[in-house]
Amino acid sequence: MREEFDDHHQEPEEDLLDLQQVMRAFGVEQWTGLETAEEQTQAGSLSLPLEINGKRYVLKERAEGPAEEDFSHYYAFRRYLQAAGIPIPELHLTPQGEPAVEIDESFFELQRWSEGERFSTTHPRSIDLVTAAGAMLGQIHVAARSYDGPQHRWPSEAHMGGMVQGCLNLARLKADEYPIQAVAAGLSDWADQWEAVLPQAMISIGAGRDLAEFHIHGDYQPLNLRFGPSGVTSVEGLEASHWEKRIFEVAYALFSFSALAWQPGAALTRPLVKRGLDPERAQHFLQAYSEIYPPSHDEALLLADALLLVSPIATINGPLEDLFYTQDEPDAALIDDVMERLSWATALPGWVRRVRDSLCAMWR
Repeated sequence: MREEFDDHHQEPEEDLLDLQQVMRAFGVEQWTGLETAEEQTQAGSLSLPLEINGKRYVLKERAEGPAEEDFSHYYAFRRYLQAAGIPIPELHLTPQGEPAVEIDESFFELQRWSEGERFSTTHPRSIDLVTAAGAMLGQIHVAARSYDGPQHRWPSEAHMGGMVQGCLNLARLKADEYPIQAVAAGLSDWADQWEAVLPQAMISIGAGRDLAEFHIHGDYQPLNLRFGPSGVTSVEGLEASHWEKRIFEVAYALFSFSALAWQPGAALTRPLVKRGLDPERAQHFLQAYSEIYPPSHDEALLLADALLLVSPIATINGPLEDLFYTQDEPDAALIDDVMERLSWATALPGWVRRVRDSLCAMWR
């Protein structure tokens, strides 16, 4: 079903005027709103499907990065990757040639619709999708290592060590104030387990040699990819791109595609298996990546350490998200589910250390 966004559209007048203002800033006077089966809204930001001159677009509110983020890098880097053959959706430029417009301190992009399916762990070809995701990350990294633009580095507080310490500090704060004692104790134990292993992991990464560094994607996970019969059809989410060791992105992507259960529209991203990562998915992801861009000797040896560093961040934004970012207490009937997820997250450091050699062997 399609509806024309005109004076008769049943939106509040203020919202309609805002939308018209945004579209006119892009030089677009006529468009059609689209109803789609795929949910487009993420994290409460505007994401509106549209049709313009017979072509489908999505009007998106641009995600903002760390403080003092320089978005000139984001646009230059995505243009470079497009030229290198990475399937990144085109942006509709303003009449002045700008890729975004600013309205009331928010920035908006008009992006071509991403064709293809969302990732799902229950998809009949989910292992093939994991393999395709690993290969595409390898292609992105091969292209990125030749990018000769200025190095775009995040501020010190957004570096890996600072982010993971921030996660642990937040867990301590939540444990102190959580009204349900069992959950509070579980959060405290979770932080204890990670604090015991993270210093050595940081030292090991710091002492590593031949750790490739270049501009990474920054948020390479299932929500930012679309898939077709021949592999990845679209790569989104480059707003977090920055200069970093590639081993961290490989570890983060590995966690995303082999530790978590993805269901489009699900309110929570749950653990995929009872302990750690799914070995089959992990092996397919890493082997597909390595066929495109093999690791150095030290990178393979240090994959477990990188996984230890990224896992608390990915866990807080995944299986434990409701504990950190919602204000409501869980229903008493759901406490067992909460404790089960906490137990999984708390056991992760020990699991990763036990499979260190297996992870190294997979990434060859």
